[in-house]
Amino acid sequence: MVDIYKNFLPKEHFEDLQKLMTTSMLPWFFTDQVVSGHKHFMFGHTFMENGQVINPRFFEPIRGMLLPMQDKVKFIGVSRIRAVMYTNQGHEVVHPTHVDVPLDSGVSDKFRIAVFHVNTCNGKTVIGDTEIESEENQLMIFENVPHYGTVQTNTDTRIVLNFNLRIE
Repeated sequence: MVDIYKNFLPKEHFEDLQKLMTTSMLPWFFTDQVVSGHKHFMFGHTFMENGQVINPRFFEPIRGMLLPMQDKVKFIGVSRIRAVMYTNQGHEVVHPTHVDVPLDSGVSDKFRIAVFHVNTCNGKTVIGDTEIESEENQLMIFENVPHYGTVQTNTDTRIVLNFNLRIE
């Protein structure tokens, strides 16, 4: 099951966040793997890893998303927050199916995944039979189940924020 929240953030907060993600303010880092072991590429910026803030300078607009998320899904912690930017490659690229928290970790059922769309494009996230296209200021929350994303063809970039939320 996927819960979708359109117009998730108030307009001013969303515009500040979108400006951070789409201008030269935020440093993006190239990686040649979208899913471990597969040769696809993306640009990323990690805000939090293993529950620790990595870059406090850019964290405040992200921190401001956590309380409204708490209204949608009760969580006790956040293990990872990462921004991902895909560039237009001239054709749809389908990334491999994966889970964010490994199923053999012993805690995979204790997480919910949240994906926030920074811009509108035809890139999508696919969870089971459900395809969700990227629509700006849209949040989706789902269980840590197999899913995958695609690279867009109708805009220069597709930018999403990915949250791994620890539930009770």
